[in-house]
Amino acid sequence: RYQSEVEAGQRVIVGVNRYRQEDGEIAILKIDPALEQKQIDRVEDVRARRDAAAVGARLAALRDAAGRDDLNLMPLLVDAARDYVTMGEICDTFRDVWGIWRETPVF
Repeated sequence: RYQSEVEAGQRVIVGVNRYRQEDGEIAILKIDPALEQKQIDRVEDVRARRDAAAVGARLAALRDAAGRDDLNLMPLLVDAARDYVTMGEICDTFRDVWGIWRETPVF
């Protein structure tokens, strides 16, 4: 009964039997290579000008705290950002401690 109602148009299923979107070209975001290089240069400049010892200390503190379950990481993240630790460096530190999560399929 359900299927016959859908096929007859008596039961509306958006995107299946009504209000279907025409297949069109999907706009793909393309980053201008010059803009990409400009951002890379900016990150390299920040890394060259920042205090490497402070960055190392912030990452070590994050690594130690991430290994515990009784500490709030947010103050350490804020301090790391203030010392120009990059998001990639922070994420790499967390991956070193926690690894990479992989979903386990369950059937």
